[in-house]
Amino acid sequence: MKKTICLLLSLSLVLALCACGNTTGGKNVEGTLQEIFAKIYENAGVESPMLMETVLDDTNKAGFLGTDEVAFTEGLSSDAAIMTIPHAMVLIRVDSNADIEAVKTKIRENADPRKWICVGVEEDEVIVDSIGDLVFFVMSADAKAYHNSFKLLAK
Repeated sequence: MKKTICLLLSLSLVLALCACGNTTGGKNVEGTLQEIFAKIYENAGVESPMLMETVLDDTNKAGFLGTDEVAFTEGLSSDAAIMTIPHAMVLIRVDSNADIEAVKTKIRENADPRKWICVGVEEDEVIVDSIGDLVFFVMSADAKAYHNSFKLLAK
């Protein structure tokens, strides 16, 4: 009887630990970051500003992520080409062993919603989320629409 109880407790502990893992079930979004941006913009249902893309690296990541303390394997930013339009979206892929929640927290804590010339966004228009190894960061008046479009990539 004691062995059965110990076995059941052990099994429930293992299941509880598994449930606290990755909330996306380990699914990764396929495609290049440019292709993923195209899908997000296409399915957002809002008119996007004229955009420019920038590849992220160690020399410029602080300007786009608000911090240089985030490690990633690849990154791309999509920003409004006119700096008086507050719109910035970033996709980064992190190593499969990375603490993705810590990465998202670091970005969220360091995001500057007033980084543009004379304009900014509200706090609720700054969103950081992830699917698998892909971290999504947006600051925009249409952040919720872009975020909803991003979440569709998990299906």
